[in-house]
Amino acid sequence: MKTQETLEAQVSGLEGKIQELNNELSTAQKSLRDVNKPTMSENVYELLQDTIRDAVSDISFSENDFEYEMSMEYDNKVELSYLTFNEKDSMVDDIIRCIDKEFRVIENEEEDVMGSFDENGDIAVEQAAVASV
Repeated sequence: MKTQETLEAQVSGLEGKIQELNNELSTAQKSLRDVNKPTMSENVYELLQDTIRDAVSDISFSENDFEYEMSMEYDNKVELSYLTFNEKDSMVDDIIRCIDKEFRVIENEEEDVMGSFDENGDIAVEQAAVASV
């Protein structure tokens, strides 16, 4: 018959194995989710972050951009009971315009085109020579 200490040690060991397997499972699930994502270098990612941050910080909000409803609580406190932002499309358009200013968009070819990477890890898109007609 097993003692309490032996059983506790066995349970603790099994819990450790379960935690290790859960960590491996989480890593494998993340890899599976990420396997088909397009890639970009850290430099491009930081530029994209800065562009979006600048675009959002340049947006000025006004009272007219929101729909809201106020209500009165039982203890005579005014409460904001409903709030929605009406200018989502406008904000998205502003962000896209800022991204368009920073990046050059190329047409996709038949295969998956993300461009090749230069020595810095940045996406390097080769320019095709265009003959004058």
